[in-house]
Amino acid sequence: MDIVEKFRVQSKKRIINTVLALMFWIPALAISYYDLTFSFIPMRMDYFDLILKALGLVFIVLAYRNSLCPKCDSIAGNGWAVDECKSCG
Repeated sequence: MDIVEKFRVQSKKRIINTVLALMFWIPALAISYYDLTFSFIPMRMDYFDLILKALGLVFIVLAYRNSLCPKCDSIAGNGWAVDECKSCG
């Protein structure tokens, strides 16, 4: 697999990981906004909130690792629509 194909695969993985991180963090932020004493599961909501944020953090780290250029290991660019590395092209 050449560098261009690796870059395209990493770009798709970066988008998927970002969406998954948002899927965990948005409910966690909504839970932390409301009363943490309310519970619809047999667990305290602040612990559930912490678990959701930790899972979201895992996907943020994966998105960061997939945003590195496979050739020069620097940040390829900002945003989702990165077509080429800003360092090595």
